[in-house]
Amino acid sequence: MTDSNWKAFERRVAKRCGGSRVSVSDRKTDLDVDHPHLGIECKYRAKMSQYLKDWYAQAKRGSKDHQIPVVVMGEKNGHDMYALLDFDDLTMLLVHAVRKWDDDGADIINYGGTD
Repeated sequence: MTDSNWKAFERRVAKRCGGSRVSVSDRKTDLDVDHPHLGIECKYRAKMSQYLKDWYAQAKRGSKDHQIPVVVMGEKNGHDMYALLDFDDLTMLLVHAVRKWDDDGADIINYGGTD
């Protein structure tokens, strides 16, 4: 039996981040991938918006070798911010964050405050 493209994409995402795909028939959550640290909803499209790809390319061109390119988006008069980054970079950051958490036992993320 062949997998539909979106199911295969969800499986690839789950494998890449160490999670497991949540099948529609066994829906435990509204998310597509069960992961201990990330709430993953997958969107698989025939084509992504060109402006998103252009923004990411600009961030990548401007980043130095040791920097992770990130596009941060927000709406006028809105407070929410969203990040666009390479999925492998996200999982690498998560691995380092979890290791640091396990080593230090301290919160490693500073949400806009000062030390």
